[in-house]
This record gives sequence, structure tokens and C-alpha cells, in this order.
Amino acid sequence: MSYTVEVCCYTIKDVRRAKQAGATRVELCADRSAGGTTPSYGLIEHVLATAPTDIAVMIRPRGGNFLYSADEMAIMQRDIIMAGKLGVEGVVFGVLNEQGFLDIPKMQALLDTARRYDLKAACHRAFDRAQDPYRALDELIELGIDRLLTSGQKPTCIQGLPLLEELVGIAGDKLEIMCGGGVRSDNIETILAAGITHIHTGSSETIQSKMKTSQPGLSMGNPTYDEDIHIVINERDVANIVEAVKQKAGQL
Repeated sequence: MSYTVEVCCYTIKDVRRAKQAGATRVELCADRSAGGTTPSYGLIEHVLATAPTDIAVMIRPRGGNFLYSADEMAIMQRDIIMAGKLGVEGVVFGVLNEQGFLDIPKMQALLDTARRYDLKAACHRAFDRAQDPYRALDELIELGIDRLLTSGQKPTCIQGLPLLEELVGIAGDKLEIMCGGGVRSDNIETILAAGITHIHTGSSETIQSKMKTSQPGLSMGNPTYDEDIHIVINERDVANIVEAVKQKAGQL
């Protein structure tokens, strides 16, 4: 039985921790607070050069909703081209229309660009904002999207597990369903018991900055943001998830 443990990473430190924990793929992003946007060219290139692994690059020009203008679509296509030229494994995107359904022409345009570079294509959790998940799944299969990341249209995948199980059954081997949204080592057994072995996790921990001085009251961004801490991938928790998934996949 095949399995995946994809880890959502925002820095080179995250990638190194994910690799050490045994991740099979990383989803490379920027802007954790927005839920992930397109990472920089420099980060992608540096990861490939110094910590080579399968990379799925987030293609999302901004935070917020998934209704994109013509300018934003042009940016997304350029970012896919950049990722393809660098040699990553895949790209991750999702576009909705004003009614909250998948925007099929725009999804097709992004997919066509990805295929020019033999990139795998995943639909991200824009799916979880889409009207009618069954229609959306059928449309993704018809498009030929390779993977779908979803929490079952709930805040966490544990809450969305009933729909996730349905989607896995419907998709069969036509599309890979990745379970994401709050996946941790303390709930992975519940997820695996539902027959899901393609996992996406962003399990993280907070570490203190090594900077020895600071200037209280002076912020480079949102004044509520604590610049003396870093959020990083929780290597131990991811390793426990990897081990649990491996064991389950070996039993099937």
C-alpha cells in the first residue's frame, strides 16, 4: 500500500527537520499566517541545492479567498513556470469562482502550464471552501489533477473524517486524497483507521530566537507579533507520524 507524509514547510530549517523526520515530500510555502503563499525563487533553489527532496510548491499569490483576477492568474502561471524550470516535483493551487465552485477554465489554464514542465498538480484546501464537494471532486478527476489536499471541509481533518472517507472511496485510484488540517501524532491512528494513508501535516513547535538584544516597542510588522520566537516543524512529532503511517501501510 502506498503512503505519503507531506510536511508543510516555510523555511530551510523546516525542510531539514522534515527530511530528518522521514517526510516523503515537502510542500514549500511562504507566509504561515496566511495559510501559505508562493515561496521565493531563492528558497526553492536553495532547498533543491542543499536539501534535495520532492518539493510541491504552493502557487498562491496572496492570502485570503481563492477568487483571482487576470493579473493574479498571470502571476500564478509565471510562478508555475519558475517552479518547473527549477525542477520541483509538483505545484499546488486552487481557484474558485464568485459562486464558490471550482473555476474550471482557470484551473485548466494552471494545469496546462504545469504539464508543460511535467509537474504533478495538487488542489489545495480551496476545495474546503468550495460548494458541493462531490461535484468538485468529480471536476478535479475530470481535469486530471493528481492530488487533493482536504480536511473534509471542516476546520480539522478529525472533524471532517466522515467526508474524507467518502471522498477516498469515490476517488479510488483516479486521484490521491491527502488528509490535512490538524494532523498530529496524537490523532494519526484515528486517521489511519479510516483507511487514509496519504497525510499532510504542519506539526510545529515554538523556539526562542538566539538574538541577544531587542528593542521593545519597535516592530517590523504587526505589533502583536513576537519577533523573539520562531515557529518551526516539530521533528519528533512528524517522525512519530511517519512511523505510524509506515506501519499501517505495511499491514495493508
